[in-house]
Amino acid sequence: MPKKEVIQQIAAKLQLDQTLVRRVVQCCLDSIIDIVVSDGRLELRNFGVFEVKQRAARKARNPRTNEEVFVPAKQVVTYQPGKNVVKRVQGSRSAAK
Repeated sequence: MPKKEVIQQIAAKLQLDQTLVRRVVQCCLDSIIDIVVSDGRLELRNFGVFEVKQRAARKARNPRTNEEVFVPAKQVVTYQPGKNVVKRVQGSRSAAK
């Protein structure tokens, strides 16, 4: 779902102006990024944990040429869902079957 649709849903649910909701949502997303960059970890209780992890350098293979290439080490952001998120996703999956 695009961010625009999320904003529309929140605005309709709370009966607020979409412009205001867009600013609040963007501010939240910017804050998440800023915290993850500065602290390396953000824990949102009952939602999950965003964390920066170091991925090791490795050798890979170009599938077109079958040539071996070197992939340098890099930092990646990971997300570990919280228990409430896992429960709701599992509940929605079993209800869909």
